[in-house]
Amino acid sequence: MTRLTFSSLSADLQRTSKRKKLYSKQILFQQNETAEAIFFLQSGQIRLVNFINDQVVNNFFVEHGESFAEMAPFYETYPYTAIADQRSEVIAIPKNAFLAALNDDFELCQRFMQQLVHRFDKAQKILALRSIRSARERVLQYILMQLKPNETDIELERPLKDIASELGIVPEVLSRTLTSLKNEGVISRDKKRITYMFEDISESNSYNSLMSSNRCVS
Repeated sequence: MTRLTFSSLSADLQRTSKRKKLYSKQILFQQNETAEAIFFLQSGQIRLVNFINDQVVNNFFVEHGESFAEMAPFYETYPYTAIADQRSEVIAIPKNAFLAALNDDFELCQRFMQQLVHRFDKAQKILALRSIRSARERVLQYILMQLKPNETDIELERPLKDIASELGIVPEVLSRTLTSLKNEGVISRDKKRITYMFEDISESNSYNSLMSSNRCVS
């Protein structure tokens, strides 16, 4: 997939942009606020959340260089709140300018659609993981999902607390689960690297019998 980035936009569209620096915990926009722009994260980290029944539900952690608020050209309001988890810098493209560019530029439209499909696919996978009752199996399946073809190592680019939040468990449960998997020889850990110890990924099916799939997440 050709990633949709700010640098891949036309010069005319880039000239409509505005840069904004955010301090840690600053809100960029709030849920139900009038949607005015699509954004690109240049540095730092942005967390997209919803507030439901006085609870904060983490939906997505925006990666460096990635776009977000892609629904702005088509929605009247933002469906979630965007919060800077650390000092960050974003670039805003006015929604009307971006929509006009989509209508005129087929290649941009295609990259934009690919980005939306990628985001939707990732959201579906996270929801599927959160539906697994066993914290052990939830974490193991997350690790398997991160593995690239023919590779056994993954780099943890985000803090464990963020990964735990994405999985819908508390950091202590994630830490204990990783330790348990390591002690049983399923994985090895070295700082921010996790190595899956089965050379053949299909061998993980034989490990399913060891999982307590009916264990409640705690």
